[in-house]
Amino acid sequence: RPDSPRHGAQGSEAMSHDSANLATPDIKWLGVRPSDLNKYNVPQDCRLDLTEHDVKFASSLLKKEYVIKRKAWVKELEKMLEQKEKAEIQAFTSKGFQYLTEVYLPRKLKEGDWV
Repeated sequence: RPDSPRHGAQGSEAMSHDSANLATPDIKWLGVRPSDLNKYNVPQDCRLDLTEHDVKFASSLLKKEYVIKRKAWVKELEKMLEQKEKAEIQAFTSKGFQYLTEVYLPRKLKEGDWV
């Protein structure tokens, strides 16, 4: 779950065929990405092992045309499968109560660090 796609990406995926109006061709991945785990030194005890479901879901995403077109997404998903771990955004609270709102998110927005 790159920042738990279980609810984010999977929920969007499940709804994508319900209506053409739900399509978001310019969607961005701003949440926790596999590359963030080391970039932001997420402690090992805040990382989660991928479940069998996570592996299947990430693998299925790598076969989707809209993902294949986004090389950065492919790179992140492959990294997640290689690392066999993930983290929830709450993992950043291990760095302090306000790290998420005062450091992590502002830095990602300032640097345009989304894919």
